[in-house]
Amino acid sequence: MAGEFQHILYRQSENEPGTFYFIPGDPGPELTPSGAPAASMILSDSAGILQLGVHWDVTPDQMKALQEHLRRQFPELSSSPQLRMEALSVEAVKLALTMPDGTSTELATTSSSGYLPFTALFNLTLDGARYTQTRLAITGQPKVLKVSYEVSGQSHLVCTAAVSGDVRQDLEQLDVGADIDACRARIESALSDGRIQLATSGDDVSETLRARTINAAKDQAANVLQRMLSGTDATLDAAHLYAAATLSEEHPVKLVREADVGGWFAGSKATSLLVSPSAKALSPGGRVPRAFQIGFDAKDLPIAFVQVSCAGSQAVLQPPAFKPVTLTVEAGKPVDIKTSYTDGGPTYQVQIDAKTEVVALTPQQLGLCLVNFDGAARKQAGAKRIRIQAKYHPQGNGSEDDRTITWGYGDWTDSWYVVSRDSGLAGVIEYSWEETASDGTETGHPAVKIGTPEVKL
Repeated sequence: MAGEFQHILYRQSENEPGTFYFIPGDPGPELTPSGAPAASMILSDSAGILQLGVHWDVTPDQMKALQEHLRRQFPELSSSPQLRMEALSVEAVKLALTMPDGTSTELATTSSSGYLPFTALFNLTLDGARYTQTRLAITGQPKVLKVSYEVSGQSHLVCTAAVSGDVRQDLEQLDVGADIDACRARIESALSDGRIQLATSGDDVSETLRARTINAAKDQAANVLQRMLSGTDATLDAAHLYAAATLSEEHPVKLVREADVGGWFAGSKATSLLVSPSAKALSPGGRVPRAFQIGFDAKDLPIAFVQVSCAGSQAVLQPPAFKPVTLTVEAGKPVDIKTSYTDGGPTYQVQIDAKTEVVALTPQQLGLCLVNFDGAARKQAGAKRIRIQAKYHPQGNGSEDDRTITWGYGDWTDSWYVVSRDSGLAGVIEYSWEETASDGTETGHPAVKIGTPEVKL
C-alpha cells in the first residue's frame, strides 16, 4: 500500500509489513545556529551576490509524525513502523526566478552532497534587476524564487490479480483425485463461461508483469480447487473459491521536489543583507571596504576557517555557512588569504588583489583541487553499475585522501575536493574500478595513476 503524508510519499514493503519506504517532501533551507535560514546577500551599485544553503530531507519531527500516522493507518502492526528512504539519486538542484512580467529564468544549477540531507549551496552574482527581484523573496515575498531538486531512482510497481466465484459446478465435474492440470483447465473454463471472475489492480505496470501476475493467480486458484476437492481443509468454503497473487517490478522514475523560497523568510526570520558602498578607484594610500565570500560550495569540506587580512585589518570566514565578511583594504597592499584545515595539516597561504567590491574566493586560493570523475562513456557502452576506489597521493604538503564512488543511477559523474595546498593537483590520483555489465558479469580493472584532476573511464 502507498500513500502520502505531509508531502512525504511512502509505501509498505511487500515482504516486511512493518517496514515502509519513503521519499522526502519539499526542500528546505539550511539553518544557522540561531534557527534562521542560512542565506546572505551582498549589494554593490552594479550587481549583487546571493549565497543560499538548501537541503532535501525529513526532519526528526516529520519522521515521528509519519510513524504516528502509519500506526493509525495500520493498527494491525505489532511494533512501531520502520522507516527507510527509497534508493534515490539527486541529479541537479536548481534555482529559478520569476520576474515582475511573469517570465521565469533559471538562475543557477548545482549538485547536492549525494546523501541525506542532500545539502547544496548556491553562490551567484546577480545583475541589478535580478538582485532587486531576488531580494523580495529573501525578505519573505512568495512566488518569486523557487528551488527544485531533480531526482531519479526506481519506483516499485505492484500488480495484484484475484480469482473468485462459485465453483460448485466445477467441483461436481472433477474427480476427487484430479491432478493440478485438470484443476487449472477447470479454472480457465469457469473464467471463460463467467462462473468466476478475474480482477486485477495496478494500472501503471507493464503488460508482461500483468500477464505473469494473472497466470500466478490462476495457478493459485487451481491449487485451491484441488484442495476443495479433497475436502480436508476446514478453512475453505465448499462452494466459493478465492485466490490471489501479487507480483512487483522496478521501473525507472524521475520526479521533481520544489519549494517556494519566500516562505522560508516569512515572519520574523531575516537573512543577512550587506550593502557595500559604491565602487571607487583606490588612490595611493586610500582605504575601502571589500566583501569576501567563498565562491563555491564549501559545506562538508575539511576547512576549519579562512582568514583574510590586509594592512592590519582582519576577518574570518567560518563554517558551517561561511557567511561573507567585510574587510578594509589599502591601495598597494595585497590581501593575505590563510586557510586552516580540519585534517591537522599545515595552513595554506596566498596573496591576492582585491580590485572588485565583492571578492569570490576560488578553490585554488584555498589550497583545494577539484577532481572530476566521468563514467558517461561506460554507461553509454551498456554498463549497469560501477564502483571506483580512488586515492590522492600528494607530492608536496597536500593531505592524503581516498574516496569510494558507486554509480548505478543518475548521470555517472562525481566530484571530489582534495587538500593539495597548491594552486593545482600537486600529486597523483590512483584509482581502480569494478564494472557490472547488463548480464551481471563483473570485471575488475587494475589501478591506474594519473597526474591530472580529470578522470574519465
